Amino acid sequence: MSRSLAAVFCTLVMVAGCSHNPERSAALPMAPSAAAPASLLGPTSVAPGGVSGKFDVSFPPRNDSFDFRSQLETKYLTSLGRAASPSTFVDREGEVVWTQEYMRYRTNGCDHATATARVMSQIDGQAAGQLCGAPPDGLIAFPPRTDSFDFRRQLESRYQQFGRGLSSTSVDAEGGVIWTQEYLRYRVNACDHPTAVQKVFSQIDGGGVAPTCYVPPCIFTLSPNAQSVGAAGGTFTTTVTRTSGENCSFGSESLDSYVSIVSGGSGTGAATVLTYTVGPNFGGARNALIRVRWPNNSTLLEIHQDAGTSAVFTMTDPNTSSSATTTCQIKLMSTSCVFTASGGFTSNAIYTWHVEYQYGGGVSHDFSSTNPSFSFTQTCGGPGSTAAGVEAPLNVTLTVTDGPSNVTIVSGAGGQPPLLIKFFSC
Repeated sequence: MSRSLAAVFCTLVMVAGCSHNPERSAALPMAPSAAAPASLLGPTSVAPGGVSGKFDVSFPPRNDSFDFRSQLETKYLTSLGRAASPSTFVDREGEVVWTQEYMRYRTNGCDHATATARVMSQIDGQAAGQLCGAPPDGLIAFPPRTDSFDFRRQLESRYQQFGRGLSSTSVDAEGGVIWTQEYLRYRVNACDHPTAVQKVFSQIDGGGVAPTCYVPPCIFTLSPNAQSVGAAGGTFTTTVTRTSGENCSFGSESLDSYVSIVSGGSGTGAATVLTYTVGPNFGGARNALIRVRWPNNSTLLEIHQDAGTSAVFTMTDPNTSSSATTTCQIKLMSTSCVFTASGGFTSNAIYTWHVEYQYGGGVSHDFSSTNPSFSFTQTCGGPGSTAAGVEAPLNVTLTVTDGPSNVTIVSGAGGQPPLLIKFFSC
């Protein structure tokens, strides 16, 4: 190996060693001078572009690309029997460097004319130009070979203008750019260096175009991905569809207590019907979420439920009136205080009551039933009662559980009035 070639490889190794940082340096690398259009002192393999931030398409280190070009030379010479001849003004290093730059611009949104102009500007000593846009997610597409070969013809003309002597090579200009493009296509689509070389050489041997190493990620979508629900709730479905990837599985979870997954909450198929229930709403409008998860990602089903009829309860004193009252008067040996809940609950709702008051000490009553009405009895003439009656606070708490939904109502809170119990002597 000559000293000059060894120096090139040392430069390549130094460039590659700096090529793994995904952030661009604040200072742009120097562009090659006009006198040395193929110099590797130009933009590094993963740092050129003139745009701050992370890369869109990251290309391999140039020492890998140059190693491929060297192996391609050997392939043409030994396997295809192509003798080397002084046939191009573009040396191998320049062919690799500027072809990779052209492909970098093309895969990052630039059209043929723009990519060519920006490479030629770099050859003339200008800083690397900006990328034109982000590529789509997924498999990275490369330009048509006719564009690439046209770029190679223009590169040949530019080098000839610099007065460069002819370089000896076994690889014709078309083969050089086409197979370098194929190598780069495999590399940016997840193949390592040896695999990319092997796939290109297989094509040269007539084996056809091999698939890249890119594995589509698992992606699932929901249809619908949002659901409007009335105050009464109910049962609803969404279809979970795998739109990308293979051997993918998903799971799901409700992020709100009043939403329950009934079936289809996990699977691996192309489309799965997920069934869920939403409980009745006894308050203001509310939102809930179901999360569908798969490896490294997830999506959300949004549930928007209308406001419901406010849950309330009333108290009556049958010995006094059939109308609602805020005071239950204990005047008889067996006086009832009756409570009735309302609010659009289903027939399966469970009503849990808790009542507290003072009557010669603390007294409480507890009751749970599917009946919306509850009553307790008390006797007149107890401790502290008088002929005119003595009032005490009557504290009542009602919790209604209706499927996955529940609501708690307390006397003297929210829209409920405070209640009293009044004790009379018999």
